[in-house]
Amino acid sequence: MKRVLIVDDHPENLYLLRMLLQGNGFEVVEALHGGQALEYARLKLPDLVISDLLMPVMDGYTLLRHWKADDRLRTVPFIVYTATYTDPADEALALEMGADIFLVKPTEPQLLMQRIGEVLSRAAHEGLALRTQTGNEQDTLKLYNEVLVKKLEKRSEQLEQRVAALTESEARIQKLSRRYAVLSETNQAIVHINQRELLFQTVCRIAVTQGGFSLAWIGMIDFTSGEVVPVAWYGGGPEWFASIGKFSLRGPRRTPTEIALGEGRIYLCNDVQADPALEAIRDSLRQAGMQAAAACPLHLGPHAVGVLTLFAGEKDYFDDTLRDLVAEMATDVSFALENYEKDDVRRQTEEELRRLNSDLEETVQARTAELVAANIELEAFNYSVSHDLRAPLAAINGFSSMVLKKSEGQLDEASRGLLKRVLVNANRMSRLIEDLLSLARASRQQMQSCEFDLSELAGDVVGSLRDAGAGLNVDVSISPGMQVHADPGLVRILLENLIGNAWKFTAQSAHPRIAIGAEQIEGATTYFVRDNGVGFDMAQAAKLFTPFQRLHRVDEFEGSGIGLSIVQRIVNRHQGRIWAEARPGEGATLRFTLP
Repeated sequence: MKRVLIVDDHPENLYLLRMLLQGNGFEVVEALHGGQALEYARLKLPDLVISDLLMPVMDGYTLLRHWKADDRLRTVPFIVYTATYTDPADEALALEMGADIFLVKPTEPQLLMQRIGEVLSRAAHEGLALRTQTGNEQDTLKLYNEVLVKKLEKRSEQLEQRVAALTESEARIQKLSRRYAVLSETNQAIVHINQRELLFQTVCRIAVTQGGFSLAWIGMIDFTSGEVVPVAWYGGGPEWFASIGKFSLRGPRRTPTEIALGEGRIYLCNDVQADPALEAIRDSLRQAGMQAAAACPLHLGPHAVGVLTLFAGEKDYFDDTLRDLVAEMATDVSFALENYEKDDVRRQTEEELRRLNSDLEETVQARTAELVAANIELEAFNYSVSHDLRAPLAAINGFSSMVLKKSEGQLDEASRGLLKRVLVNANRMSRLIEDLLSLARASRQQMQSCEFDLSELAGDVVGSLRDAGAGLNVDVSISPGMQVHADPGLVRILLENLIGNAWKFTAQSAHPRIAIGAEQIEGATTYFVRDNGVGFDMAQAAKLFTPFQRLHRVDEFEGSGIGLSIVQRIVNRHQGRIWAEARPGEGATLRFTLP
């Protein structure tokens, strides 16, 4: 197995060559520079050496010179394999110093193995008749020095280009860093500052201190006069404003500000002294040391309302990066303007709402007071009228009864019939008055809530109805243990009306039934009174709780039409609700809650 010594200071180059050679059946020894290669070769002679030229400690040319000067080593073929020394003079020097072949990296693996095979084959056939140094030592050294000097000059030129590129890159990085710092601080200011004037002043300060501009200012358009009024600046603004005078959109466009707003675009100039459009202010710009300028309109929605203007103290200051910076700053400030506008509208709206709410509250209080007074007067009137009517009705009832008893056999039946009608209507009027009084009490009676058994109270009401001697055959079921927290007096009135209605409307049923119980509906305890009486059409349910509204004729079922109004008022005072379900001929169910 042929033994090959490869010399290179780059591990990746060694690795590629080692893999290629081992894959083709060679034994490989590696060295990192010429001195190490000489040491390894003298310990065990290789069959071939492949060496780079540019290496530390001892380069390839020096290794080649020592190699060809050693009587034992000079018979070993020497291949130069380089990526740095690629000029014809470099190759000429290597061949003059005794290299067998000169190859430039990278060489295709197949071609490289072909050239290695050629060198080994020639060495096997020609023996000692291999290449040796062709020139004298002095000429070779001179040529070697010339090659090194050229290489150093080329390397120096490459380094200078690299330094220039790095310097340019560093300047670009600084500009990018400056841009991001300006935008970052601007955005933070927009987030944290809620006063427009303070934000504008802060943006101008950031542009000068972080962006490197000599003057930054923001102007807003006075649409009445057409002037652009400076509202914030940093970097000596007042002196320059005094030298320029007013900025107007109705005259000639002589400043970056007026050009940007007048033409609706970003104005950018890297040499303000060379721009004919700025001739009128050229002296002022020169005296202020301003060499480059940029101005960008500020927008509120689709309309330009102001301008951001920036000046720099050196020519060619604005590249694409800084142009983007100006545009992004203007966009950020415009965004802040829209937010301030929305805040102004919101504050005005909130103030108007507060005023309207205050007016509405005063109106509601006044109307409420009026309604309370009217209700008090109405209830007082209702009570007074009802109370005052009771005495004459009692007299009418009493005297009519006396006349009816004493007139038996003295009056004809027609006259007695009239007296009976007087008694019936007097009794009906008395019940109506009692109902009106109950309605008044249900509205104004002070509530005294406590815990009690609704089932027991319902049983008392049913017992009273049975004691009255009516509907003794009604089947009544009451769910036990229904505990409520409410006003017992008002709830008794409620049950008397609901159970009394059920009792009344089942009178014509063959097997009258009434159920009183509780159930859970939508997570709330709901109480019910259900009967199998005449029922009613749900299309008329809206009239059910309206005073004096009846769903049946008086000659069918007696009543004043106030009972369910009283029930609804009691339920409302307990912050509950009441509703009904019914079908004609199938009975009705009245449900209510007492939260």
